[in-house]
Amino acid sequence: MGRNQRIGLLVAAVVIVVIAVIVIGSGGSDNNDKTASGPQTVTVVNGKPDGGVKTITYKKGDTVDLTVKSDIADEIHIHGYDLHKDVTKGGSVHFSFPASIDGKFVIELENAGQQIASLQVEP
Repeated sequence: MGRNQRIGLLVAAVVIVVIAVIVIGSGGSDNNDKTASGPQTVTVVNGKPDGGVKTITYKKGDTVDLTVKSDIADEIHIHGYDLHKDVTKGGSVHFSFPASIDGKFVIELENAGQQIASLQVEP
C-alpha cells in the first residue's frame, strides 16, 4: 500500500470517528430533564431545588403527580395552572391534577421568588 493510500485511509477513519461522535453526542438529553410517567418529587434544601431546577415533563391528558418537600416554609405556586399550596418547614405538599394546558410553567417558592422546577406539558 502506497503512502497516499495510507493517508486516504487515515483521513477516512478520522471522518468516520468525527461523524460518530457528532451523532452519538447529539442523541443525549439534558440531565436536568425528566420525562414523568408517575409520581415526581422536588426537594428544596436551603431554599433552593436540590440538584438544580429540573424540567418535569408530562403528556397532555396525563395526571400530574408532584410532591414538593421543603426545609423552609413557603407557598408552592404552579404558574399557568394557578395552583397554590402552603408547605411547612420540613414538610411536604402534594399536587395531583390533569395536565390539561400544554406549555412550560414555572414552579416556585412564591414568597422567596425562587424557581424550584419547570412543568412541561407536551401536546
